[in-house]
Amino acid sequence: MKIYEKISLLKTTIKEIKNISQNLKIDKISKAKINELNDEILRLKNGISENVEELEKILEEENAKS
Repeated sequence: MKIYEKISLLKTTIKEIKNISQNLKIDKISKAKINELNDEILRLKNGISENVEELEKILEEENAKS
């Protein structure tokens, strides 16, 4: 293999490594964002459950008055 070919192969390998490392950074950011969104979904789910329970109590009380 000539020096030019070796340098070309080395450049290609460096570019591939750079792309992989950038994708890993994106993956870490994506995972962090996904975790953040999952936490928010859980908070919303809990809030909805609490509101449903409150509404059920109110409806039960109103039905008992009727």
